[in-house]
Amino acid sequence: MNQDNNFSDLEDEFEYVGTDNEEIISNIGNYDLSGVTVYSRDWTVQTIVSQIEQENIDLNPAFQRRNAWNDIKRSLLIESLVTGYPVPEIVLAEDPENPRRYIVIDGKQRLLTIAGFINNDKYNYWVNDKLVGLHVRPQLNGLKFSDFGSGRASDELRFFQNAAMRCTIISNFKQDDILYDIFYRLNTGSVSLSTQELRNVINRGSFTNFLLSITNTQQPLHKVLGMNGPDNRLRDVEILLRVISMMLYSQSYRGNLKVFLDESMKLTNRKWIQIGDRVIDTYDQINRAIDKLVKVFGDYKRIGRKAEGDRRFNRVIFEAEILLFVFVNDDKLIPRAIDAFLLGYRELSNNSEFLRTIESTTKSVDNYIARFDMLKNLIEKSFEINIDHKYFMIK
Repeated sequence: MNQDNNFSDLEDEFEYVGTDNEEIISNIGNYDLSGVTVYSRDWTVQTIVSQIEQENIDLNPAFQRRNAWNDIKRSLLIESLVTGYPVPEIVLAEDPENPRRYIVIDGKQRLLTIAGFINNDKYNYWVNDKLVGLHVRPQLNGLKFSDFGSGRASDELRFFQNAAMRCTIISNFKQDDILYDIFYRLNTGSVSLSTQELRNVINRGSFTNFLLSITNTQQPLHKVLGMNGPDNRLRDVEILLRVISMMLYSQSYRGNLKVFLDESMKLTNRKWIQIGDRVIDTYDQINRAIDKLVKVFGDYKRIGRKAEGDRRFNRVIFEAEILLFVFVNDDKLIPRAIDAFLLGYRELSNNSEFLRTIESTTKSVDNYIARFDMLKNLIEKSFEINIDHKYFMIK
């Protein structure tokens, strides 16, 4: 059975700064709404389950470990459906490449809860697919779906299967931007979900699965973030995607981070057979760079921070550190060089120009180049090396 995630809440560990949903959303352009159709249907649970079983609704099992619900919350949804209480709507988008098949924009946890309650052997979503923590219908506590329709749950099978759920469907859209916009609006004011979750749904493929499978167990990146397991909001996946994308395609970056990450993911999925080994090697380079940074800073949690003692993780600093320390050989990590680097890094952390490049939007390619140039010059001077790479040729 799938176990509930065991990780420390990111916000409890430190303030999370850098690229976030707001910045991704700010990169959305003016999309074309002509022809877009939005309509609603009240589908019964039985109809929804049939759509899932026929794979007309793609729940993408690769996401099953990344859930923010526990069995009590799942049980309460089943109880609401049995009781006839209203539940939030499901938002689907018709897959442009597969008519009458849908990707989930909002409601994946609810759909997986229902599907897993009926067949947890297949969907592996509940820790234990027995109802727990119910107060309105406490007689159902301890029951499984197979118990519905008999004994003390004689009517529940009919109530459950005939329960109505409102499904809003978006079709005939020409650009993915509209889905990002809707996704963002749906999550405004609630628990902020990472736009990476939607990006993974839109861009399915071997590279997407690789990113998920890698981060489903604790990696060096999680130690940097102060986690002991995968992030439910897929921010670990987005950070890894960003660094890999910069290492492979930095010359294609034009200041729009959303477009850059979308296109990078799409291209790498499409060319996985040709470049999959290169991606895996790139990931190994990232982990080796993290090992070097631990030797330099003395602690995972000092990587990606602006200055010593700063608990805020900054993605753009982390990205720059990784991409640059790839070129620092282990034999250069001698005490004298490390001391020189740390002294220069403290000075850089108080440099107003450097601070501007890490605290302003990543829309600016000039900020990207300036940030890398300053850190690159410090590394070259401290470790007595010369770094000549395409990362710095994106103009």
